[in-house]
Amino acid sequence: MTTHSHLDAHHVDLGRLVTLIDGVFAVALTLLVLDLKLPTGAPGLAAALRQMLPGFLVYLIVFASIAGYWTQHHFAFQYISRGDSRLILLSLVNLLFVTLYPLMASIVGAHPLEPLAIVCLSSNSLLYCLSAWAVWSHAAARQDLLAGDAERRALQRLARIMLLVAACLALALPLAYLSVYLAYADLILCAPLAAWMGGRRRASRS
Repeated sequence: MTTHSHLDAHHVDLGRLVTLIDGVFAVALTLLVLDLKLPTGAPGLAAALRQMLPGFLVYLIVFASIAGYWTQHHFAFQYISRGDSRLILLSLVNLLFVTLYPLMASIVGAHPLEPLAIVCLSSNSLLYCLSAWAVWSHAAARQDLLAGDAERRALQRLARIMLLVAACLALALPLAYLSVYLAYADLILCAPLAAWMGGRRRASRS
């Protein structure tokens, strides 16, 4: 009884953390579209839309990335029953890179064919995946945060998925200097891959 009470004293309200995470993802998705503006000074609407196209494509890529990573978060937090202070700290570090996505999209939108711009976006995504891996690994290592052993194994699988996606994102760094289009292809595939693999794991479990 004493041990149980001691553990409960170190647990935190998981619902508030999940609400914060959902809110940060929602704000990041909303801020992305604010950078999309119709260029002024173009000779006609058709020309303005053509000038806007690279920025719109970047918007779609980053939107898909954020949406894919939120999906992964959604799957993962269904396995976690309680939280602790370290889970909150690691989650806040993870959210740091979510909040940077609109800035990265702005950089790439302004310089869509510059390798350094793609490196900035890829690096942010890479750090996001590594920090997400840290969140899931910590939760999987703390049995008192989970409902059972099945949840621990599920979180361990999700953590491995994030490492796999991080490795794929690391490829975009040298690819950016070889071919920006190959680097874009790598970025486009990574987040949907994470969401699909997470959903597939969950479906196979059920």
